[in-house]
Amino acid sequence: MKLFDRDGNGGQEITDALGLISDRVDFSTWSPILPLGVRDVVAIVGREPVDALAEYYEAGDDSDDDMVRALAYLQQSVALFTWLKIIPTLDAMHDNTGRARRIGENEKGLTALEQYKDEANILRLAYEATDALIEQMDRAAFDFWTTSRKYRQRSGLLVRNKETFDEFYLIGSHRLFLTLLPMIREVQAANVAPIIGRDYMTRLLEGDEKATAELYDTAARAIVLLTMKKAVERLPVEVLPEGIVQVNQSAPVKQKLRAEKEARNAVAASLGEDAARYLQQLEDTMAEIRAEGQPVDFYTPGPIIHSKGMTF
Repeated sequence: MKLFDRDGNGGQEITDALGLISDRVDFSTWSPILPLGVRDVVAIVGREPVDALAEYYEAGDDSDDDMVRALAYLQQSVALFTWLKIIPTLDAMHDNTGRARRIGENEKGLTALEQYKDEANILRLAYEATDALIEQMDRAAFDFWTTSRKYRQRSGLLVRNKETFDEFYLIGSHRLFLTLLPMIREVQAANVAPIIGRDYMTRLLEGDEKATAELYDTAARAIVLLTMKKAVERLPVEVLPEGIVQVNQSAPVKQKLRAEKEARNAVAASLGEDAARYLQQLEDTMAEIRAEGQPVDFYTPGPIIHSKGMTF
């Protein structure tokens, strides 16, 4: 499978894809690492679209504008993920005596913080290129995408795309939405479906107007909030949208880890409280529906206390 160097011009293709390097890339340096960059993209979008676009590239066909655009985003994403793996080593010289820092006599190296910011920005760009790839595949609705395993994970869900998710909690990322799909399915099955019941869940999935008007907004909002709670607890902070969890990047490592843990716990607790309110609202709505017009008492009795033979 090839995404670069079809005509022996891989170095220039990588340079064009990155747009960040002034000199022409030595493709022989990149070639062994490129498959690892491909793996990063495959982990997000799945194998099928990557194979299909690589086949299109190898065929040398540029007649389909949608395919050409998707291929360009894929190449850019793979190049950026690969660049992130290569760039730390390019600053070093490796030989049989060990490793030394390769820097000119009058050159000044970057500080550790500057290196961190540079690599963090490259990772952000890699994620943005992947987002653009997914958005393009969604828009063009390629067969290799809509029949892929990653895409079919959306089936049977109340929240089926990034745009719908953004209506209840703004993530702004197609890549993150794909990452959240297993959590969305988990929350829907474990927390929302038992409240709604099989019949009403089926009606919601089929787009029944009455059920949608009564239940969809509350159910979808609870799913989204609980999904984000799990995401904050489970996912690396780097893949979450900026601003959800604030971390002081210039702090010492121990302080940074402590701040990240405390920030995550606070955000997760807030999301859990909000989701609990919507789940309770969903239970109340279902109680009214099942009562068939009869008044419903939503009073929740407190604990029963026994003391000296008397019950309160």
